[in-house]
Amino acid sequence: MARYAFIWELGGAYGHLGRMIPVARELQRRGHEVVFIIRELVEAERLLGPHGFRWFQAPLWMGRVMRLPDPLSHAELLMGFGFLDPPALLGICRAWRHLLALLRVDALLVDYAPTAVLASRGLGLPCINLANGFQLPPAARPLPPLRWWQKAPAARLLDSEQQVLHVANQVLYELGAPPLDGVLDLLSVGADVLATLPELDHYPNRAGGDFVGPIFALGRGDDVHWPGRGALKVFAYLKPDYGALDALLAVLKGLDASVLVHVPGVSRRTVEAFSGENLRISRQPLDIEQARRGCDVAVLHAGVSTVCALLLAGKPLLLFPQQLEQTMFARGVEALGAAVALPEAAAGQFPRLVKRALADASLGEAARRFAQKYAGFDQAGAIRTVADRCEALLAPA
Repeated sequence: MARYAFIWELGGAYGHLGRMIPVARELQRRGHEVVFIIRELVEAERLLGPHGFRWFQAPLWMGRVMRLPDPLSHAELLMGFGFLDPPALLGICRAWRHLLALLRVDALLVDYAPTAVLASRGLGLPCINLANGFQLPPAARPLPPLRWWQKAPAARLLDSEQQVLHVANQVLYELGAPPLDGVLDLLSVGADVLATLPELDHYPNRAGGDFVGPIFALGRGDDVHWPGRGALKVFAYLKPDYGALDALLAVLKGLDASVLVHVPGVSRRTVEAFSGENLRISRQPLDIEQARRGCDVAVLHAGVSTVCALLLAGKPLLLFPQQLEQTMFARGVEALGAAVALPEAAAGQFPRLVKRALADASLGEAARRFAQKYAGFDQAGAIRTVADRCEALLAPA
C-alpha cells in the first residue's frame, strides 16, 4: 500500500488538522500509511497520537522581514515567508527534500504549503491540494487582491508577483527543477479540492472550482456542560491573543444567558476574572457536535471549519475576525444574512452591538435556511471523496 505525507505549512489553529485527520483516518482504514509534516506540534500528541500517526516538524521560515506593507495579494504574503531571499528559501527547500527522501513517501496532500510545493517540484511526487477558498485564489494574472472589495493598483500586484516568481525560479534552477509559470503554481497543484461550499468561498463569484464541502471533524473533545440556567445558550471559541478578548468576555458575562467559552491556552488570570455562574471557560477543545446542537448562537473569530460546522446546524453567528483571511471570510458569511461581523476596533461598542445582534431574529432565520439547503450534505461522503482522489494519484495510467 502507499505512504502519503500530509503537509501543513502556513496558517494556524485547528482547521488544517481538522481537515486532514478525517481523510488520513480513511486512508489508514483502507490500508495506507499517512505521516504528518506540520507547522505546529503543540496539539500533535492529543490529535494525532491516538490514531497511531507519525508526525514531523515542517521546515519553516523563521526569519523576520522588516518594513513590508500590508499585503495586497498572495504574492505579497509569501514575501514574509522567505520568498524575497533566494539563499534562505533554497535552504528550506533542501530541508523539505531531505525530509521527503528520508520518509520515502509516494504522494503528498498539502494544506496551505507553498514552500513544500516549491521544494517538491521536479521530484515526480503526485500531489493533491486540500484547500479552503482563501488558500486557492481564482486563476488570474495578476491574482485577485485579497481585499477584493477594494481597488488595488494592478501595477503593484504584477510587480509583486514578478518578484516572488523570480526568487522561486532561482531556487528551482539551483534544484534542477522546472520553472514556475506563475505564482498560482505555488498555491495550485492541478489536483485541487475546495473543502468548503460555494456560498462560503473567500472569493465570491468564483468561476468553477471542485467543491466537496467542509471537513471539520476533530474527534471528540470534552463533553459540553452548560453553566447556569440561562434560556439562551451561547457557545464561543476565541483565541487568547485576541486584542479585545477581555472586552468581549465582559460582554458575554453580562448577558442573561448560559455561556460556554473555549479559549485554548488562556491564562489563569482570565479564567478567574470572567468565570461565573453563567459563564464557563474551557482551555480544552469541546465536542463540536454537542456544542453546535446545543447552542442558540455562536461567537467565533471566523475560522472556516467552525463557522461551517455551526452554519450547517442552522446557528446564527457573531464573528470577530482577527486577521485578513478571517475578514474576507466574515464578509461572505455576513452577506448570507446569517452573521454579524464586528471588527476589533469596535471593542468600545461591543456591549451595544452584541446585544443588538442577539436581538436580530433575521440572523437565525438565514442560518436555518442555509442549513435546510444543505440538509443532505454528507461529510463522510466528502471525506471518502478526498480519499478517493488521493488513491487516484497513484492509480496506473
